[in-house]
Formats: sequence, structure tokens, C-alpha cells
Amino acid sequence: MYIGLLRTMKKTDIKNLLAAVAVMMTTLVALPSCLSDNNGTSTSSDCAIVDFSVSNITSYVTEKKYDSKGNATDTIVSRVTLGSDIHFNIDQVNNRIHVIDSLPNWVDITAVVPSYTSFGSVYLKTETGDGPYSRLFSGVDSIDFSETVQLLCVSTDGLAERIYEVDIFKHKAQTDTLEWKEATANLAIKGESKAFCADGKVFLFAKNADGNDIVTVADNHDYTEWSAPVTIPVQSGSIVRFNGQFYGLTTDGYIYSSTPDLMAASWEKACDQKVESLLAADDYYLYAYDGIAIIGSSNLEEWEQQGMTDLPLLPETCIASISYPSKTNSNIQTAVMVGLSSQNTENGVTWHKVSSLEKATNQAWAYIQVTNDNPFGMPYLNHLSITYYDNAIFAIGAEEGTYKYLYRSDDNGISWHPLTAKYPLPKGLEAENGAASIVATEEELWIIQENGKVWKGSMQ
Repeated sequence: MYIGLLRTMKKTDIKNLLAAVAVMMTTLVALPSCLSDNNGTSTSSDCAIVDFSVSNITSYVTEKKYDSKGNATDTIVSRVTLGSDIHFNIDQVNNRIHVIDSLPNWVDITAVVPSYTSFGSVYLKTETGDGPYSRLFSGVDSIDFSETVQLLCVSTDGLAERIYEVDIFKHKAQTDTLEWKEATANLAIKGESKAFCADGKVFLFAKNADGNDIVTVADNHDYTEWSAPVTIPVQSGSIVRFNGQFYGLTTDGYIYSSTPDLMAASWEKACDQKVESLLAADDYYLYAYDGIAIIGSSNLEEWEQQGMTDLPLLPETCIASISYPSKTNSNIQTAVMVGLSSQNTENGVTWHKVSSLEKATNQAWAYIQVTNDNPFGMPYLNHLSITYYDNAIFAIGAEEGTYKYLYRSDDNGISWHPLTAKYPLPKGLEAENGAASIVATEEELWIIQENGKVWKGSMQ
């Protein structure tokens, strides 16, 4: 009877009504302390929201799809953001509830279903001013979180109340324009390089003018100042990052490791397994090729096969890889590996893997064929380098000695498309001579060239 009234009542009216009901029912049953409802719950002056979460959020996003002629059309696709990946902080002092990490800007938060645990009943403020308030049913009612939401929690005896302000933040919307800033850094490297962003720094692995493998480090907010290069005992082109450490391969096939906190200058032998090449890494496995199969290990003690087909098309040079959580399941990793193979001189080679520690969902590495149905394979790019940025894979490389385009893949490396007008390469990159590598920092792209030029790009 009272719920219908509560849906249209103001906050003060709700409080007064609940107080009156509590007094009336206490009198009727003649209990001196508290009143139990049909579920055995006693009336109380306690009121607080003690737990808050949301259900999965389905968003519909416009993406560009390409036909066999390279023509782009806008296609609406659905993306699911798992509620279990969205965590809230409850500030009981200031009566504030908000997400700990902002959501991507494409997430639709106009109809989100929250669940809560509370002492007392919870009502949603549905209009400006002092009301009215409507009863909010946990796990049932949806809320538009585009603006700050106000929730009223009223104790079961109606004598206490708290008003919470609830926010789901999103990253600021980004336009499609990439702007670059150029600097001449104190770099002394020669040839190809590999760059990684880790622990607030950018680690650059390369060779110096004498042909020795080195590492140099910069703060990820300052692309002009780099540390003095340190010689390393592994091949700079073999470096991968796994489980918080860097791994590299010696010329005799042994795997060594180093931690970023030692500026990647101190290396130790990681295991007795000999391999021909280090290929990639994700959150679960380090991958290598032992001459027979692609093998992977989660602890560098036990190794298991992670791929046996199309092995002649494994990348032999310019090996680069990235990994990232699946958009639909954060416990599953997507890994993409690219490079050049002597068995395919028309295109670069791209490999893809879905990774999990669960046997049922862990898949073997698979070579992505370039066919008539998918003519947009990785181009043949010298000094190939890739990174993950803006929910896509970006690649650069020299075509006939010149850097012409920034390439992007939105489908886990299946197709690659050159970006021109709104995503240009730095103007000076094409004119400069020298190999370059690309890396994403927290919010920017860096392109680092062997002549000491460094470009920092960000969305404007």
C-alpha cells in the first residue's frame, strides 16, 4: 500500500510517513524496543548503502567496416562492459559513491541497472528540487548516470536518512584528430628499436653506433631526456615483456630476464630452455619457437605447445607483439604478433591468439591468411613496429624506404587500413632517414627514430 505512495512523495513526506507507520505498528504489537517485519528484520535508525555495483552494460558503437575494394561504411556493433570489471568506492563520510576507474567514452550509461546492499530503504531522486523520490529496487530498476544521481536512504523506522551522490565517470570524448609534437632527444641509437611503457617509464631497446645492444630509459611524461645507454647481454630485437619483467634472447638461444626497477640493466638467466626466437607474451604465457612448435610457459619451468600449424610463416624479422584483455571477458587475453617472413614477400605476417589458463578457452596461435575475402592483410613494412592505443592496434613501418602511413586494425589484426587525413604521421618522419618504433604511453603515442627525433602524438 505504501510503495505506491512513496513513488510520488517528497523526501520529507517519506520520512514522516515511515515514522508514523513505525510508531503505529510499535503501538499495535506493544513491543518495547523494536518491531520485526514478516522477514524477521527489525526496525532500526541505521541507514547506509554499504555495497554498490552494476550489471553488465551493453553499448552500441559505430565502427568503420571495409569492403573488398577498401570502401568504408559505418556499422553499428555491440560491446559489453562487464559489471564485475566496474568497481565503486563508497565514501560514508561525504556520502559519495563513484567508480574507481573511469569507463571508456563509448560506454552507454543512460540505462544502467545498479545493485546495492543497504541498511534501510533506498529511493531515487527523479526530479530537481526536493523531490519526488521513487523506490529503487536493487538489480531491477535502471538509472541514467549521464549526470550525478542522488539516492535517498531512509532507516526502517523512518527516523534517519542519508542522501548519497552517485557518479559513473567516463573518459572525456576524443575527436579523431591526432596532433604531433616534435623534439630532438639525447638519443644515440642505430637501426631498429623496440619500445615499452612500464612503471611510468618508456624503455627503448636498440643498438648503438658500435653495434652493441643497449637500453635507455625516459620518463613517460618527458620524451626529450633519456638515460645514458647501458649495454645488455641479449638481442635488443628479441625483447618481450611478461609478468612485469623484460625477457630477451642471447645469441646462443638462452632466455634472460631483467626487472624494470633495475632500469633493465641487470640480467639473469631465466631458465634452461633453449629456443630459436622469442615471439610474444600476454598475461598468462611467454611464447617462443623452439624449432619444432610454438611453445608457451606461465612460469618458465614447464613449457607446452601453443601452435603447430603454418610454422614456415612465423615472423623471422621485425617481430613485434601486443596483448590486451578481451572486450567481452577480462579473464581472456587477445594476443597479436606480426613481423616479416621469407615465405611471404608480398605482405607482413600476422598471427592471432585467444589466451587463458583454462584449457577450454585457451587457443593455439593461428596465422591470419590474406585472401580475396580479406585483402587488407598487414603490408610488407620494414622496421615494423606496433602498439595498442585507443582500443585498436597501430602499426608503422617503412614502405620502399619511406614511412607513408600510420596503420590501424580494429579487428585483432585481421585487417589493416592506412590512416591519412585525421591520423597523419608526423610531417618530419617521412623526410628523415632512419628506422623508427612506436609505443603508447598512458594517453599518448610516441614515435622514436634512430636519428634522435622523437614525436609525441595525442588526440585533440
